[in-house]
Amino acid sequence: MGAPESESPAAVQQQNEWANGFWDCFSPAGTCFWGCCLPCCLFGKTQSRLDDPQLKEYSYMNGNCCLYYLTAQVGFHWVLLMIRRGEIRQRFGIEGSGVGDCCSSYWCPCCVIMQHEKEIEAQSERPQTGYQAPTGMAYAPQ
Repeated sequence: MGAPESESPAAVQQQNEWANGFWDCFSPAGTCFWGCCLPCCLFGKTQSRLDDPQLKEYSYMNGNCCLYYLTAQVGFHWVLLMIRRGEIRQRFGIEGSGVGDCCSSYWCPCCVIMQHEKEIEAQSERPQTGYQAPTGMAYAPQ
């Protein structure tokens, strides 16, 4: 048996926390209203924000809104939320598990929708920086 191989820095992914807590549902009031009264519209907005953070081509009645509405009519909206929650966690490197996604989506879908919206909004406001070359390594000409 050899020594365990160490993970390369590229393979280690930083684990982040959600920008807003699961129970931080009551602010802002607009998000709370949409999440409680018209969750299908907020779900559609959130999914549109993933593709276009500025929401330039956004409409309240879109495919994701209709998909949420239809799955809610048959009682399976929580499955859709669970899948999306896992995708959001993976995309932004947020800690969690599939079991946690399942439980939160099943027991409080409105809280999940509001947390998704606020998380994606917060992530889209963060500056996106790519690779930054290190400075101070200049060589003098000979």
